[in-house]
Amino acid sequence: MMNINDLKSRAKGISLGLFAADLGNLRRAAQNVAEWDCDILHFDIMDGVFVPQMIGGPGFVAAMDLGLLRDVHLMVQDPAAHVESYIKAGADMITVHAESDNAAEAIKIIQASERPVMAGLALMPGTTLDDAAPLLALNPDMILVLSLDPRGTPADIPAACARLTELRKIAPDAMLAFDGGVTLDSIAEIAACAPDMVVSGSAVLGAKKPKRAFAAMVKALETANT
Repeated sequence: MMNINDLKSRAKGISLGLFAADLGNLRRAAQNVAEWDCDILHFDIMDGVFVPQMIGGPGFVAAMDLGLLRDVHLMVQDPAAHVESYIKAGADMITVHAESDNAAEAIKIIQASERPVMAGLALMPGTTLDDAAPLLALNPDMILVLSLDPRGTPADIPAACARLTELRKIAPDAMLAFDGGVTLDSIAEIAACAPDMVVSGSAVLGAKKPKRAFAAMVKALETANT
């Protein structure tokens, strides 16, 4: 069984947003991306309350038991009520929002899991680092910086990159991840701020040639880190 450090060392590169694929063929899509050497599947779980959209559930995560890391992003109002079900479903990483209710309790539940699961903290643009300080003090394994607020604020890539750079000083032991507005046009700018992981969905799976788009994303990250 992997420990948290093993998970951190493996959870690098592109975390591919699976729900951007054909929803009627998700397992086939996951099998296809595994052949591209994609190692991380990203699941945006939305409850229709915290964000307007509604999609996902533990069953989707459990069904993708293909040996890839399962990266669960809980965009829900009360993550503490749900994290146990995603741990049981096989999630390797579970990220909760600083803006949600009971985020601290949710992080503590993940950290107490008998099976190693990375505890992540997501920050929307409107949440200051001072506001998030009590949650950052819990030493999450990963911090996910959103460049946009899915409830209505458009992506601001430069501001999110600046925040990621600041977080590297504040939380040097945490993995840093980037989400929102990640396209083939923006990946070079994002890669320049050296996130450990970048979430992308429709820019890859909605492309005319998804495998080529994924390879271009990976190359941009690798080029920035050399």
